[in-house]
Amino acid sequence: MKIGTIGSGFIVRTILSKVAVTEGIECAAVYSRTYETGKKLAEEFGVEKVYTDLDELCSDPDLDFIYIASPNSLHYEHVKKALEHGKNVMCEKPFVPTAAEADELIALAEEKDLYLIEMITTLYHPHFAWVKEQLPKVGKLQMVHATFCQYSSRYDNLMAGQQTNIFDPNFKTGCLMDINVYNIYLAVALLGKPDKVQYFAGLHENGIDLHGTVMLQYGDVVCQCIGAKDTMCDNSFQLLGDKGYIHITPGAGNLRTVRLVRRGAEDMGPAGNNSRTKGKNRDELDLPEDQWFYEIQNLSKLIAGGNKELFRKNMEISRNVMEVLEKARKSAGMRF
Repeated sequence: MKIGTIGSGFIVRTILSKVAVTEGIECAAVYSRTYETGKKLAEEFGVEKVYTDLDELCSDPDLDFIYIASPNSLHYEHVKKALEHGKNVMCEKPFVPTAAEADELIALAEEKDLYLIEMITTLYHPHFAWVKEQLPKVGKLQMVHATFCQYSSRYDNLMAGQQTNIFDPNFKTGCLMDINVYNIYLAVALLGKPDKVQYFAGLHENGIDLHGTVMLQYGDVVCQCIGAKDTMCDNSFQLLGDKGYIHITPGAGNLRTVRLVRRGAEDMGPAGNNSRTKGKNRDELDLPEDQWFYEIQNLSKLIAGGNKELFRKNMEISRNVMEVLEKARKSAGMRF
């Protein structure tokens, strides 16, 4: 499987470093608005082709997938162009700003019988399936508490009066779309669409959210999703029931360590390369590699297996997350 990339930032370099150590996938072309930037990226990862024209990239007959990591505001345009050229697509999170755009692109991919995949580490981490399987063991779910706070160096620039992409509403970014989306994604993937969404956001004067708490209501269960780019904390995702709880660290973006604790019971975890700690009423699993390694490893295997139905179901989750994000932004009075 050969991919062509759109974008040249941190996440592209991270993904290409994982592609380099994964069987069955290679990067054959890169796109950048400037040739110099594209050439630098290509040389770094041993890629032969450099494009500065999107249509030429998407028309390259050697490419099976287009991997899109452009600014959020360009995702819809770039995904649509790639699909219209008959290319399978991997698009970084958040997929697109609105559920309507997601519906249109999902329908287009279905019409053309193409893969459409949102690159979200949460869903493709080996521990996701285990968490989903173990969730009933916590008993009646009482509440969910999730935190993802990561101080951004660009916040200092913003406070100094400099406009940066991550804090620019025109790029459809901010705390919710950049990091709290992970909390929301895991909640929706495990629990489905919430009955009610409310976002209490700390907004900059330009209208972008710097931090905030999204409340997702599922009947009498409340899921509290806290995100911030102007502070930091020990991040985690916790599902609390009347018979026990599941604790995930360092949180929804990386399910590296998962722990099931129950009252007076012992549970088995998944087989694999896990470092495992067991006790009378707890089971803790840990994996050594970062979340992007497992994302690329698992995506490569799943695509090779031709399981399009799995990816269709995953895109239904993505579509529902886009709807939740829309409702959250609207409730907070955000500009996009």
